[in-house]
Amino acid sequence: MPVKKSNSREESKVSVPADTEVTPTYSVSEALQNYFNSVDFLMNKQLETITTRAQLNYFLARRFLITAYNNLKNLDPALHDHKDIKEKLKVLQDLHKAYYTVNDKTSVPEIAFEMIFLRSQPEYMQYIQDKEECINRISTLSVVSESLFPEIQQREAELKKLSKNDKNRILLEDALKPLRGNYVDAVHEKAVSSEKLAKMKDLKAIYTEKYFDSFANELSQLSKEYKKVLVKILNNKASELDNEIWKHASKSKLIREHFSDAGIKGDYTTMTYLGYYLNTLDKRQLKDEQVELFKFFDYLKQQQKV
Repeated sequence: MPVKKSNSREESKVSVPADTEVTPTYSVSEALQNYFNSVDFLMNKQLETITTRAQLNYFLARRFLITAYNNLKNLDPALHDHKDIKEKLKVLQDLHKAYYTVNDKTSVPEIAFEMIFLRSQPEYMQYIQDKEECINRISTLSVVSESLFPEIQQREAELKKLSKNDKNRILLEDALKPLRGNYVDAVHEKAVSSEKLAKMKDLKAIYTEKYFDSFANELSQLSKEYKKVLVKILNNKASELDNEIWKHASKSKLIREHFSDAGIKGDYTTMTYLGYYLNTLDKRQLKDEQVELFKFFDYLKQQQKV
């Protein structure tokens, strides 16, 4: 089994020899900024569109707001075609995704450090690639040498049994020569690759020691600031969507007839619709999500007093 020679260019591109100082391409702040650039862009864009101080607790309202919208669409499919509602719903979905992106990606600093800081550094990714290639090469060479060794031993044992004048001796020696050469090459290259691997700097350990603490601190601050701003925008946009839904629903003949037939009294609002629904529930057998709806209803009543 011939040993494939390593390309000299590949050998020379190992990025982090032990005697070389390394610094990250991107600072902690730059890595965080680059990673959350899309979230930052979305926040700034939506902040510019806020024209009122109206707020509706998004995380309390979300489930019922969507349920109410779907129910109202079933009563009057024309509600689905209103561009303003669809646009506001899409904005909320994007903001919701952004919030949980920040929340999920910042919840475990050790994982965030790997994904956000380390993997943004070209030299770290090169180091990972070089290390994996080196390990894979050592593994391949081990298989080659281990498969060649018993074959060489067997051929050499056969050779010892032949007399010097035996015609088969020359044939066997000719067969042994490339096997021995490949074996020596494999053992030598494995030793060289093992030495190269041993001399590589552990960039993960180096960068973790130097930058993890500052990364964790900045990450925590960024997470708090981003989530605070996103909650503010989500609450504002939830209020806008709520108003938009009921603005159109109140003009629908089909929905007005349903309210009349069902005995739903009051303004065309989420509070009226939610209050009607809660009155149909058996308070002795409430599910968790229904308990949350009562909290939402209490919240709406408090908002009326403000």
